[in-house]
Amino acid sequence: MENNCMVSILCTAYNHEEYIAQTLDSFLSQKTDFSFEILVSDDASTDKTADIIRDYAARYPNIIRTWLMEENFFSKGGNFYTEYFFPNARGRYICICEGDDYWTDDTRLQRQADFLNAHPDYSACVHNTLLHYCDGSQPDRPLLDRKGDGDVSMELIVQGTAKSFHTSSLMARREIITDTQDFYHVAYSHGFTDQANDLWLRLNGKIRYIDRLMSVYRIGSGQAAWSSGVDYQYDKLKNFVTGKRDMLKAFLPHVPEEYRELVKQGILQQEFELMYIEGRDREQRREPYRSILRRQSFSYRLKNFVKSYFPAVQRMYRRRQGYGD
Repeated sequence: MENNCMVSILCTAYNHEEYIAQTLDSFLSQKTDFSFEILVSDDASTDKTADIIRDYAARYPNIIRTWLMEENFFSKGGNFYTEYFFPNARGRYICICEGDDYWTDDTRLQRQADFLNAHPDYSACVHNTLLHYCDGSQPDRPLLDRKGDGDVSMELIVQGTAKSFHTSSLMARREIITDTQDFYHVAYSHGFTDQANDLWLRLNGKIRYIDRLMSVYRIGSGQAAWSSGVDYQYDKLKNFVTGKRDMLKAFLPHVPEEYRELVKQGILQQEFELMYIEGRDREQRREPYRSILRRQSFSYRLKNFVKSYFPAVQRMYRRRQGYGD
């Protein structure tokens, strides 16, 4: 495998007892004319996730390699990708899929690898993803409504993964994605790395989008999941938006002139979002943020007016949203 491994699949798990078997099965079911490997970690889960991973590793010793932690690595600031996965990945290409997400198409690896092999100017290949709400609050739906294959623009990536692609769909060239930069580490300090990876990949090549649903992203799979409870949780939401702003600021020095204004606008957008989260609604009415406000819906602009000029109503609104005073 060391000499001919085409793809390294990287999978982190924590308290994914209910999901990890389906995740690993979706990897193992891939039909390819090349070899691939699975690197999977368990971050000291309190359920039976580690036991399930051990069982799979025992049955597929030539494919699966494991890192099973006795103490929680993430809580100590550790990063499985930079400290374990990236240095040990053997594949020409890297795929990332969390332990509660999974793939739904057994031709996924072959399709993406074939494209990247034939197009050396592309740094990555992605596809559409089905969003599954574990609490049943919303019906399943595709993440993206774009039709047809095509390239992913820098503009979409600056806007975020909800506009560009989900990480469970990513296949990237190893030498690029493992070359982490300062803005990647800024993002990680705020609990995410997906957009930082995407920005670096796009800066170092084109990214191909395949119009095909081939993975599922579980939303609200557990209390530890990033997708659980961001809405109306002041500290978590503020940390995320602050991280996106700081990441884009750190990314800006890497950006060629053709993308600088785009990234600057992305920074302003995150600052605009922070004003909303922190109740600084009146500041949104000043330039350079006023132009962003004009692009919002009528209901948003009406709420901004009320909260800006009627402070008592603003305070009542924030308490109702769970932000406090």
